[in-house]
Amino acid sequence: MNRIRIAGVGTGGIFGAHLRAYPEIPQFQLCALVDPNEDNIGRTQLSMWQLYEEKAQQAEAAGDARTADLLRNDVASVKTYSSLSALLADEKLDAVDICTQPKDHAPLAIEALNAGVHVMCEKPMARSYYDCLRIMEAVQRSGKLYQHNENWLWEPFYYTAKKLIDAGWIGEPVAMYLATAHGGPEGNPNFWQSGIGGGGALLDCGIHAVAGAWFLSGLAKRPTMVKAAQPIGITVRMPERIINGKFDSVRVEDDGHILIRFEDPATSAWTTAHVEGSWSHRDSPETMVCGTTGFLRMHEDEKGKHWAVVTDANGAERRVAATGPTWMPWPSSFYGEILNFAECIRAGTRSVSDETFGLECQVIVGAAYLSQLRGGKGVSPTAFRKFAQDLRKRHPEDADDRLVEALLCAVRPSA
Repeated sequence: MNRIRIAGVGTGGIFGAHLRAYPEIPQFQLCALVDPNEDNIGRTQLSMWQLYEEKAQQAEAAGDARTADLLRNDVASVKTYSSLSALLADEKLDAVDICTQPKDHAPLAIEALNAGVHVMCEKPMARSYYDCLRIMEAVQRSGKLYQHNENWLWEPFYYTAKKLIDAGWIGEPVAMYLATAHGGPEGNPNFWQSGIGGGGALLDCGIHAVAGAWFLSGLAKRPTMVKAAQPIGITVRMPERIINGKFDSVRVEDDGHILIRFEDPATSAWTTAHVEGSWSHRDSPETMVCGTTGFLRMHEDEKGKHWAVVTDANGAERRVAATGPTWMPWPSSFYGEILNFAECIRAGTRSVSDETFGLECQVIVGAAYLSQLRGGKGVSPTAFRKFAQDLRKRHPEDADDRLVEALLCAVRPSA
């Protein structure tokens, strides 16, 4: 096959999860690593050498010398660069995998698209709504493909749950709880700075549940109303943290509870999702999807095997394995999204998780912040867009910063 030459841009934590997929996807040749941080580059090179050699030895043990040679040749030919500009000037490239901090997503994606390179980029799509619009414009100008890397769409439980919902196992889906919650990323100060991330827990980890809720509701539905959910809403609950070794005051939300209404424009069917994105541990009920004839939840048994469990109105249960290897060589959400992008490039088709999906997820979070700002009243995506458009008209020179700060002032303890 004609392999797709791709570069990893940003080699910090999340790229490590992406890296493990590349030896399993021969459609891609990971040919370059880009990062201004030499330590990140060095660690990633070492991990890559170890990973590819391990996979090469496994291929040899299975009698597949061709794959072993391919892996060793790939890792030996990888180049490193301190900037995307230097890479684009030096290499003939087909695609980039952007894994940087959110503030860099838009400028890097736009630079690559303008150079005629396909882009897949980590969530959130960008630091600000306006940056998302700039990416949309660059995609339209370039004609290249863009994938918003939301790995939950390929995560085994959510993929299995989606199939069961579509098959009618719980009737019509009417409500769901999805939570992404942990104690907080104290070790990395970048997460706690609005100038880097554009927000806190809701935009960083809650965006997974936003996308997952839409996916399970059905992508034919559209988000029509968003509300900060009482009694917690979007707030700072643990305001003093040891962040990167010293006590500091939290200036972005560490907990966000929101309600989203997804409605089908053709049938008027709707689903309501409660989403929690938290760095102050989970408060919402466990992940479940409720339908007209039953409900669905996830379960991990004592052997570590994952199941989608459907309970009907009489309490009877059906369990469906959500752990491979029935439809993937190994069950990995990152593997799934990266393979999907490779196949979209080969076929010249848009990803199910394209730039419009990424933008709309960002709009949902923006509407949630605006709801908190307005005392918990429901806010439509249209109302959020108007708020953002009006602000940019008043402050065109620094609209991005002003929008982020205007929305976050509702969640800060000093507000």
